[in-house]
Amino acid sequence: GISRTRGSSRALASCAAAEAHSRMSDDVAVGEEPDYEEKLDEKPRSILMSMIGQLKSGMDLSRVTLPTFILEPRSFLEKCADFMAHGKIIASLRETDDSLERFLLVTKWYISGWHFKPPGVKKPYNPILGEVFQCSWDYGDRGTTHYVAEQVSHHPPVSAFHFVNRKGGWLMNVALRPKSKFLGNSAASIMEGTGTLHDLVHKETYDITFPSYYVRGLLIGVMRMEIAGDVAIECPVSGYSLKLSFKNKGYFKGTNNSVEGKIQKTATGETVYKLDGRWDKCINITEKKTGKTRVFFDVEAEKASSFQPPTVDAEANQQYFESRRVWGNVTKGLRTQNVDMATEHKSKLEDAQRAGKKERDAFGTGWEPKIFKDLTPGQDPTWQMRLCKFDLADGSEEGYEASVRQLAKTGVLAVGEDLMKELNPEGPSNGH
Repeated sequence: GISRTRGSSRALASCAAAEAHSRMSDDVAVGEEPDYEEKLDEKPRSILMSMIGQLKSGMDLSRVTLPTFILEPRSFLEKCADFMAHGKIIASLRETDDSLERFLLVTKWYISGWHFKPPGVKKPYNPILGEVFQCSWDYGDRGTTHYVAEQVSHHPPVSAFHFVNRKGGWLMNVALRPKSKFLGNSAASIMEGTGTLHDLVHKETYDITFPSYYVRGLLIGVMRMEIAGDVAIECPVSGYSLKLSFKNKGYFKGTNNSVEGKIQKTATGETVYKLDGRWDKCINITEKKTGKTRVFFDVEAEKASSFQPPTVDAEANQQYFESRRVWGNVTKGLRTQNVDMATEHKSKLEDAQRAGKKERDAFGTGWEPKIFKDLTPGQDPTWQMRLCKFDLADGSEEGYEASVRQLAKTGVLAVGEDLMKELNPEGPSNGH
């Protein structure tokens, strides 16, 4: 017990030091938090300014072609796998008997998913309709977590994801509809949509919402990436809920990259725990009953203990519709600073996606996602992976994994005939 107390005190002290430093730097100067800033040279700045000159405040950016230099060299479908980078945190969900302890595990896992980002202000590729990304994390005797994602709609853009660990006894379905808006000196990517984590052992569900991304300083000041907004996790079975706010520095007060919130008993509104800190550094938790504060999530400590990168098939072994293959030439261009190459291949994909839509319209055929199905056609779509199983007794873990991988091989990219012949010379034509 003593060593744990000492370790906890040390962690709290390091957390306090990080907090003190961030308080001292409340008036964040240019260059003080370079990981979240982007200083553009003259040429890219003028490209951005000429693009902004054509936009109106409140305008939907989903149909605007963004300059290549602000792209992060991976697809949004791959970026969303970051949610499970600290998936070890919920690996012990199955053997955790106390419902409040389980809720704390899920909360900690949720908070762990935000500190991964490339330096500066970067935006991942908008996935092409039909694009698929898959990867996995092997936790040994705690099973393997599989992730499969598909772009199920283009206008509006909708990305559907499925995480599952059969041995761990849980799965998660998510559908996100990012809405991009131009707001004058800033742009927002508002994350509409929800996820549901199913604890199949304890028959609990956790309904989860997501914060939004903002780029500030497009016209004046330094371009800066921020995460902001109110989110919630609710578990109707246990009766616990989390209300959390992602906040940033205002004109007069506040701290960048901060969160504050509380875990409550949903029925009565009684607060059980309070949370506060920075999602990119350290978050503390205070028990309301005792007033005791401890470190809840320390980024550096968790990088050492619970972080695990995903296993992804080599690009050469992927199907033509999988993210890294789809965007391979754009990524190569960005990584070698060959902006012309990246722009050319990005335009080629976007033009082919438009051509695919025209061809399907001409044939009178709609688009049917291959990996996910809409459970509520005609209403607000509810996307679920086609092989999703809520019964743990149903089939072996290995058999299920194999069938998920097999299903993921049935994808089709929604592009026109010309590019399809180039990408997949052996395969059928575009959906008709």
